Amino acid sequence: TVPTHPPIILPLDLSDLNSIGGKVQSVLEIHGAIDILVNNGGISVRGDALSTAIDVDIRIMLVNYFGSVALTKACLPSMMARKEGRIVSISSVQGKFAIPHRSAYSASKHAMQAFCDSLRAEVAKDNIKVTLISPGYINTALSLNALTGTGASYGKMDAATAGGASPQDTASSILKAIARDEKDVMLAPIAPRAAYWLRHLMPSVYFWIMKKRAEKLNST
Repeated sequence: TVPTHPPIILPLDLSDLNSIGGKVQSVLEIHGAIDILVNNGGISVRGDALSTAIDVDIRIMLVNYFGSVALTKACLPSMMARKEGRIVSISSVQGKFAIPHRSAYSASKHAMQAFCDSLRAEVAKDNIKVTLISPGYINTALSLNALTGTGASYGKMDAATAGGASPQDTASSILKAIARDEKDVMLAPIAPRAAYWLRHLMPSVYFWIMKKRAEKLNST
């Protein structure tokens, strides 16, 4: 049997970039090494780009992108010294294509996609693996905790989120992707996959569909 150990919980605020290095050092002092980092913290937004305050855009990028980047950079030196480690970043299908009323969220996930692609090439020489996971909707509290354009809590469960994949199934798929050493994985049903290919193969059709979606959202 594989030995298990009780989890040690260290609260971390991804928006407090100056505290992240100290948290990583605490983990290293307790365990001696970090084998896998999973960047899974994040917040979403509900609102069109113009009515979203710039402070909200900044907060979304700070938590979803800069916080994860800072955490990754804090973990990398010890991994590189050991010539072993893995970075797993939980992105979104919205990091592959953008939809209306999610501009800041999609931008943060696009940024994470680009960062992981660059990082993967740079740390390969040190035997560090980088896996990017892009799920579709997952039945979590993401929409409940999302921000509106003013920065208030959205406080609603979207129908798409409620009908999303279970966290347990998603976690199982992520573990399988890590075991298979996959580099870029989209965990999504047919509709998001179709949107991804439509964006690349027939962009004018994709743009028209997104325009109609925006019109519908703006009228509600």
